[in-house]
Amino acid sequence: MPKMKSKRGAVKRFKFTASGKVKKWNQNTSHLSHNKTHKMIRHNRKARYLNSREGRKMKALISK
Repeated sequence: MPKMKSKRGAVKRFKFTASGKVKKWNQNTSHLSHNKTHKMIRHNRKARYLNSREGRKMKALISK
């Protein structure tokens, strides 16, 4: 039986921290920034962390 493959889209979008949290980057950062407020652009530079329920789902998709 072949190995289970991880979801490549999830692997590219999410990373794991050393403490086990799942880190993601924000949307709305790539283009058309002249329509966005400076506050929105500034806050979207930082990464976010998934909550525990969504984190478990992502770990299941990535670690197959």
